[in-house]
Amino acid sequence: MVRFINLFEVPVGQDEQFMAFWRSVNVYMQAKPGYLGHRLHRALADDARYRYVNYVEWDSVEAWRDAHDEGFRALAGAIADLPFTSTPALFEAVDEAGALTRFGEAVLSERVPV
Repeated sequence: MVRFINLFEVPVGQDEQFMAFWRSVNVYMQAKPGYLGHRLHRALADDARYRYVNYVEWDSVEAWRDAHDEGFRALAGAIADLPFTSTPALFEAVDEAGALTRFGEAVLSERVPV
């Protein structure tokens, strides 16, 4: 499994426009083979550089790569006309421990080598 993390700089007051853009791309990506799930995070402070962080789990690098097809590029290309910037990258976990949550539901995990 790989994690795709995308940091978004969204000006204050542009949240609705950002969410409309993000939802259109996210709905498309959810239908792609290898998509496992996502979490979109919003900063608690308006002065945070990256006000939104998108975290997506993919089955493999190949699934992630294949999902970024022509249809994705057409949707995501709209960001060039919007007041947002993004900083995307693929990650692998190198250490995990503690209790993680799924929107308020604790999921206990032991420290595991990854």
